[in-house]
Amino acid sequence: MSKQRIFLILSFLVLFLGFYSNFWQAARSEAFGWFDEYSECLAIGRIARSETEGVFSDGGLPGVNYDAAVVPPNADIWFEVYLEQRPDYLTDNIPASYDVYKSQTGGQLIFFSIVQKILPFDNSVKFQILHCINAILSALCFTLFLGWVFRNFGTISAIIALLLVAMSSWITLFGHSLWWSLWAAYIPFVTMLLVLEYSNKVKRLSSKKILLYLFLSVFAKCVFNGYEFISTALVSAVCPIIFYSFLERQKLKPFLLFFAKASITAVVAVALQIMMLIVQIRSVTGSFSVAINYIITSYTRRSFSADDAFAHYPYSLIFKRYLKGNAFNSDFLSQYSIVIYFAYLILVVVILGGVVYYLSRGLDEARKRLNITLLVTAAVSSVAPLSWFIVFKQHSANHFHLDYIVWYMPFLLLGFIIIGEGVSLILNKLGLYNRGLIK
Repeated sequence: MSKQRIFLILSFLVLFLGFYSNFWQAARSEAFGWFDEYSECLAIGRIARSETEGVFSDGGLPGVNYDAAVVPPNADIWFEVYLEQRPDYLTDNIPASYDVYKSQTGGQLIFFSIVQKILPFDNSVKFQILHCINAILSALCFTLFLGWVFRNFGTISAIIALLLVAMSSWITLFGHSLWWSLWAAYIPFVTMLLVLEYSNKVKRLSSKKILLYLFLSVFAKCVFNGYEFISTALVSAVCPIIFYSFLERQKLKPFLLFFAKASITAVVAVALQIMMLIVQIRSVTGSFSVAINYIITSYTRRSFSADDAFAHYPYSLIFKRYLKGNAFNSDFLSQYSIVIYFAYLILVVVILGGVVYYLSRGLDEARKRLNITLLVTAAVSSVAPLSWFIVFKQHSANHFHLDYIVWYMPFLLLGFIIIGEGVSLILNKLGLYNRGLIK
């Protein structure tokens, strides 16, 4: 069995155990099982609704089940009943009324609903199986990424990237959540990474075929978890294009032309999926105009153009809060009051980025080009999280308990490779790791 295959199998198992059960205790124990229950209830509510009324009832949209005789008139239904969705589903005591959430298609929940329809078990067992499937998909997504790291940057870089991903509190929490279905957010990034690697190393693909993969991956992302962190997902999708264009020394004019085509393709994919959501909303409201207006207002109330207190938070405060987030909030570190802020982690990436740049001068030309390409792409990828904080300012200010995950889309994932590559080059320079790269 090849080293790569062994690494991929071990990576999958390590990540699966973390996503499914927090086996490595990367996240705080009290946070793991009930992480963001306010959003998770929409997933459980949809799955429960599918069991009683059918997978595509209420347009297949997410939502919460409630007893109309109990919930007060004109109440915020979601807020009133979100804690009841899990116990109601697990005990198969599902109320008859349903309040839809119209901001995303909920494709991941339609998929989970179909699976639960097939399973011949009670709801408590089904619930665990659905979490198992979700953990498998999340682990598979990151394993594919780590396989790319292994093939291009070697064993040490891949192992360090694996350890940092596995020990990330935020990746672990989001990777476990049925609602967030983290794997879906990375479909465009991982797809383009693998497609362009194939085109670079195996068989040159036409521009049309590459753009088709881009279109399908962006469309799939929007179907499966909507427009959650959409700006970061779109920037992530073009990062592999930047990587391979720089690596292959593509001239500026053809690069800009293809980049423009890729950007348009991604936007068209999002627009087409929005049309799909409009049809879903129309099936519930009975009006296309109501559906279109809802889409427009959904954007404005989450972006910098919103007119509420959160939208008026200064950007300096928002950036400061997200830089001071705890990147590795585990039980072990917490008991010793150790806090590793994102600012510290980013600083480590920058320092080791300098190390990689300096030590790459002694490498052969191909390896040197690869490392410089990594540094350039990582720098550009920092636009992804910043785009979310800036464009979707209201959401960022209103979700200081959630939006740290955008640091990993894909900026810190590439940062983890830089850390691994830096450590690898240092060990090689000291003669502790015979990599045979530095002269």
